Amino acid sequence: MRWPLRALPLALVVVVAGCAQPAAPEPWTTSMAFGVLGATCEPDRLSALRDAGVTVVELPLAWDRFQPAPGEVDQDYAAQARDRLGACRDAGMRVVLAPGLHYPPPWVRELPGGTPRGSSGGRADGVDLVFSATVRDAAADYLARLASDVGFDGVSAVRVGTTSTGELGYPGPTAGGHEREYWASGPAAQSGAGLAEGLTASPLPGWVPGSPVWAGGDVTAEQVDGWFSWYADAPVEAVSWQLDRLRELGFTGRAHVPVAGRGVLPADRAEAVAGLLDGRADPDGALERGLDHPAAFAALAARPDADRIDIDFTGLDDVTAVRARAAGQDRCRPGDEDGLLERADVASWSAQRFTTALARRAGLGLVGENPGPPDAPHTGGAEDSDPLAEQLRLAPAYAVDCGLTTFLFAFEDDLFSGATGVDVADYADRIAASAGRE
Repeated sequence: MRWPLRALPLALVVVVAGCAQPAAPEPWTTSMAFGVLGATCEPDRLSALRDAGVTVVELPLAWDRFQPAPGEVDQDYAAQARDRLGACRDAGMRVVLAPGLHYPPPWVRELPGGTPRGSSGGRADGVDLVFSATVRDAAADYLARLASDVGFDGVSAVRVGTTSTGELGYPGPTAGGHEREYWASGPAAQSGAGLAEGLTASPLPGWVPGSPVWAGGDVTAEQVDGWFSWYADAPVEAVSWQLDRLRELGFTGRAHVPVAGRGVLPADRAEAVAGLLDGRADPDGALERGLDHPAAFAALAARPDADRIDIDFTGLDDVTAVRARAAGQDRCRPGDEDGLLERADVASWSAQRFTTALARRAGLGLVGENPGPPDAPHTGGAEDSDPLAEQLRLAPAYAVDCGLTTFLFAFEDDLFSGATGVDVADYADRIAASAGRE
């Protein structure tokens, strides 16, 4: 569900050598809803989750399972999806539907412009939902079939994203097997051939980030700044396109936009552009991922359905929170959003503190998740990440501090497997604490 976050250099956070870990958060009280990611909607699990106080489940679907061939629907899988949705709905759960566009069928990858192409020649997993018109046509057909064959009855929210992990942005900087890949090198992005409607082709066709020349002359920082804005705006437009299709299909509920990390800090963007995107001021690969959160959140906030859009922060108690904790910069505070883009100290903040402040500043809703087991793929785990038991202890309190309306635990299986050191009873204890019942 998430991209792997590269370890941030210690210089980015103020860490006091030998400083003891802070005590557990004080008891907190909130009306925040609690849920799980990766719900199976199995009766026994639903009963245990409901008894624990869980009221929200994220139901994941997979495009490749639903539509294994062009124009074909696996009716058995569609029936399973309907049954799972119905079971969760009938159990009184609010359902967050994940359509699974990040699990594309192989035939979609083989379409013209089907796969993301990197600036160093790499090909990434997933499909190019950002630039390719043929991929978007296939995705639109899938969403329409999903609406007709499964439907939105009982669906409170739908997750929308563009990466192979279902989040906003592009693949990671090494996703194609090279270093520092930017993902706008296909014909659609470069020349406009097969470009999705609503986008424009590159303002610097043929330019490779980091190169000091373009079209036989020197490239300027102003040109590079314009190029990066174009690059970062495109995935946001692709998310907006998905929302438009869902609204046209009759979905009126909330949209969750999964967001990883804190994106490019304003000061880092200015330094990176001055260096022509040559790798400086890019500690976690946010530049290659196109994560300009201030601009992205502003664009989402300008939509007519902005009052039904939630930023879904996918890394509550991630490694940045661990590293910021010793300096007391991990937890959200009242007024964080005031003068946020002009503050010089935000580089020492946790990602959750900065990104949720941005979302509040834009007037968007907020939900969130812990990263999940640090040794599992795509959870951003590092040597100093908190284990899952600590995430269960700390992440819900972080969610309250940051003003979230829903906390989703990653993942349901980890509460029932018996192999992770946490179980549904532990989650019940945290939920009870939130209501002051301990």
